[in-house]
Formats: sequence, structure tokens, C-alpha cells
Amino acid sequence: MAGIDEVGEGRVIAQGYTVVDEERHAVDYRPSVWGDYFISNPTLSHNYEKSLEWMERRDQLINITREVFLDVTDPFAKMKLTDALQRLGVSYHFKEIIDSFLESLASVRFENDDFHAISLQFRLLRQERHYMPCDLFKEFIDGEGNLNATLCSDTRALLALYEAAHLGTPDEQILKEAQIQTTNLLREITADHIEKPLSNKVRHALETPTFRRMKRLEARLYIPLYQEDKEECNETILELAKLDFYLLQRLHQEEVKEICEWYHGLESPCELFYARHRPAESYFWALGVYYEPQHSEARKLLAKFIATITPYDDTFDNYGIWEELQPFADVMQRWDEKDAEKLEGYNKDYARFMFGTMNEIEDALPKGASSKNVNIIREIITEVCKGYVTEIGWRDSKYIPPLKEHLKITLVTCFYWAVNCTAFVVFQDGVTEEVMKWMSEFPQIVKDSCIVSRLMDDIVAHEFETERDNVATAVTCYMKEYNSTKEEACKALWNDVENAWKDMNQEYLKLTSIPSSLLILVINLARMMETMYKKIDGYTDSAILKEWISLLLAQRIPF
Repeated sequence: MAGIDEVGEGRVIAQGYTVVDEERHAVDYRPSVWGDYFISNPTLSHNYEKSLEWMERRDQLINITREVFLDVTDPFAKMKLTDALQRLGVSYHFKEIIDSFLESLASVRFENDDFHAISLQFRLLRQERHYMPCDLFKEFIDGEGNLNATLCSDTRALLALYEAAHLGTPDEQILKEAQIQTTNLLREITADHIEKPLSNKVRHALETPTFRRMKRLEARLYIPLYQEDKEECNETILELAKLDFYLLQRLHQEEVKEICEWYHGLESPCELFYARHRPAESYFWALGVYYEPQHSEARKLLAKFIATITPYDDTFDNYGIWEELQPFADVMQRWDEKDAEKLEGYNKDYARFMFGTMNEIEDALPKGASSKNVNIIREIITEVCKGYVTEIGWRDSKYIPPLKEHLKITLVTCFYWAVNCTAFVVFQDGVTEEVMKWMSEFPQIVKDSCIVSRLMDDIVAHEFETERDNVATAVTCYMKEYNSTKEEACKALWNDVENAWKDMNQEYLKLTSIPSSLLILVINLARMMETMYKKIDGYTDSAILKEWISLLLAQRIPF
């Protein structure tokens, strides 16, 4: 069987890709920009004594910051301190005292015209699943339905309301309006060239609101914003944020090296010449789910899972034809390792890879519930495989289903349900039998994260998928069903993404039977789509992610 690189030049399509095999709908996926970088390059250099010195200094700063936090009595000042600790990525050191403060914050009442304080209070509480009604925002609106003029003249308050509005739920119309109005007003402000550092904070927020940002990347990007804002910056906290980031970065570098060595050391994935090989990017994805040092093993296992499922998608999507895929799909749905050895070529190589990774995950977990929990992941992957088979039928018959029919299949085949489930299983803490039963039933908050994943991917990759005659995207389905233009379809689907976020906000608040530590993993996975798929499929075009990955895993933070 000829490899992709042995086929002729082919047809050039969107994003500069070439269709190298029309029958297989195969394109020349570019290799990862990282190659063996994390294997061949050393981690951040400093000697053992220096490392001990910096860890001791960090611990001193943690104690000083804790004392500062406890000494602050003004609620507004304490809220700003809490927000800084969270956005700078060091709040995990202060979880107990922050949780205690937020419990008390729920009963604090500010003056009706204290727009900044009310907005910040609302966001901080909702971020941590404390319900706060949106009725108080009625005071922000004038008689004509516009934001209060005093609020509009206060950029920091306007920015706080913009951030708060992104935690609204589907029925909170006042927050929908606030989100639209603050966005427009802040864009006008940046166009008027307001002075730094506030202008940089506004641009940062308009790019992606803080609640939807990958937390480790937010810390790295927010540190310089915090540093230049002399009105808000606390030098002790700034030093702590930089030291903690540096020390954590060393751990993350060791982990990404381990993941890359694992991937490139395996024989099976190396044979999959048609697939995207993305171990570094997979680690980056897992880093967005949990970055704290205590979650190292979970992070590595999730990274291995994401790296493994990528060629699964490519086997169906970028190379396989039905005659070869039928026996492969049968074996994969039965999880039959013996029959997998009877497969041929690339199908056999991929089956070995998938079975090997799933066994590795199971072996890495404590005995007892591990087999049962990993079997739930397998069952969800079986549903993914069934969906792939349906998609191949659509592709080969050139069928364009109605959007609802399309999403019934593709919300599963986007693999985010399985990724969510795996993120829970390897996390372990709080993962009870009841939680796993809940996950196995494709709960709404997980479905919402899949909507974000599926639609963002389909919108940004529409031309690419269409021009290689692949499965119809959600954009194509919408255009046919509603007789719309591509622009109209994309606008409607972006609105669906926005609605999915509001649904997630609501589920996050009301699912009190599921621990916050688990639900935030679902939110974090949706956040990764905002990081990787906002303008283009950054996972496939890995050069797009190079700057972000470099900031987190290659470049030393300046002191």
C-alpha cells in the first residue's frame, strides 16, 4: 500500500494543504513544529542549590501573601487580591482561605452604583459555583435600556461587567445585553487609544474573557499585564507568580519530554504515515485541564490518551476506505486484541497503539474500580467508532444531513465525551461509581463542551474539509437546511457556541451532586477549544500554537 508521500503532487486546497489521494480524501498533514525538540533540548538550566533557594523563597512568599490576604479587611480590596491570585495561577496555594472568603463574600452588599465591585463580586462567586442573582444589574441600566453613563465612563468597571456577563445563563437576558454592550463599548475605547496599561488589559479581555481562558496560559499572559498596572500590582504577589511559574514550568518540561519520548519510542504510531503526530500538542491540551503539580500523573495519562485518539480520527478521516475500514471497525468495537493481530497494515498498527494505551492507563490506576472505569471509556470510544462508520457512509454517498442529525453523530465523533470521561478517570479524586454512571449517560454539561468542540472545529475548518470532499461540516448542513450563505451559517453556529457556554454556566451552578473539582475539568476542556480553535484548527496546523506552547514549555519567564 503506497504511503501518502509516495503519491503524486495532487490538488492544493485551503490552508495550503494538498489532496494527495482523492479516493482516500487524504491530505499531506504537516508534521508538528516541535519534532523532537523537547527530547533533545534540556530543561531550564539552574543548579540544584539554586533550585532549593528558589523553592525556599517561593515558600516564604506564600506565607507573606497568606498574611497579607488575611490582614485585608476591605471586601473590594480582598476581591481584587483574590482575582489577581487566580489569574496569576497561584491561587491553588491559598485554596482554603480563598474558599472561606468567598463563602463570606456571598452575604456582602455593595452600594447600587458601585459597578466595579458588584461585577467583580458576581464573577468571583459564580466562578466558584456560588449562585448570585443577576437582578442587581438592573441598576446598571438607564431608562432607555442602555448602560449607565457613569459606568460607561469608568473603563475598569466596564471591563469588570464585561467579564461578569460571560458567566450568564440562558435565561439571563440582562447579562446577554450587558455582554453585547460592554463588548461594543470596550472596542470603541481601544479604538480611541486609551493609555496603557489599561488598554492592554482591555484588548486581552476582548480576545477571550478570563472565564474561557486556559488557566496556565492566562497566568503566563497576565503576569506582564499585572506587572505594568502599577495601580493594581503587588510586588510580593508578582514575585511569587513568576517564581511559581518558573518552578512549575520545570516540572511541565520534564513531563512533556516524557510524553514525547513515549510517543516517538513506540513502533505502532510511527507506521501511521497518514496521521497527525502531536505528542507535544497533546500534552499542551492536557496541561489546560490540570496544571497543578499534584496532578502530574493524571496530566501525563490524559496527554497519552489525546495523542492516541488523534490517529484514530485520521484513520477514518484521512486515509481509510470502506473496504479496509469495515473489518477494522468491527475489531475496534469489540475491543478484541487477538483479532486485532489479524488485521493488515495500518489498521493493525493503530489497533495495537490504541489497545496498548488503554491498557497502560488501566495499569497506572489503583486496582479496584480502575477496570470498570476504563471500560466506560472503552464503551464511549465504541460509540465514537460507530459514529465514524456512519460518517464514512455519509461521505461516500455525498449525503448532507439536517443539522440535528449531523450533531447527533458528530457530537460523539468529536471525541470530547471520551476525553472528558478520561479526564475524570485519571484524575481519580471524587470519581465515584455514581459519578461514572452520570458520565456514561452523556450529561448535558459534557454535551455542551462537545457542542463547543464540534462547532468551533467545523467553522474554522469548513473550507479545508469541504475542498477535500470530506464529511459535510455543520456549516454545510446549516447552509443546505436553511438555504443560507456560508457567512449566515457561521454566524448562527457561533451563536450556538455562545449558547452552549451559557448552558455550561447553568449546569456548572446547578449540578451540586458532582464535585466542583470534576466539573471544572469539563469547563477546562471547553476552554481549550477557545485556545486552539478560535481562528483556525491549531491542533492540525500546529505552527499556530507554537507561540503559546513556547511560552509555557520552552521560554523562560523574565524576572
